[in-house]
Amino acid sequence: MTTKYTPDPRSLSCGPLGEIEKRIEDFVYNLYFSYAFTETVKSHQQLQDDYIEAFLDQDDEKMRAINRELVVVESAFEVTANMIDAAEEGYS
Repeated sequence: MTTKYTPDPRSLSCGPLGEIEKRIEDFVYNLYFSYAFTETVKSHQQLQDDYIEAFLDQDDEKMRAINRELVVVESAFEVTANMIDAAEEGYS
């Protein structure tokens, strides 16, 4: 009876390959985070433009709705900034 060799999937989690794996994970995480953050900034800018348009049209209801969305996005920015600070403290 012949058994096939199957490498242990945990074998990359230590040694020099483990360090490379960790760096790749960090890189991919940072790349995705940058994309998501950029899209959120674009969304925030669009909301600001929409708010100005609603203001010029004197549409109070639309202004209130957009303002609620702006508060949510700005809160997300604040939470993200706190997470970044915490992560940087973890690295130092």
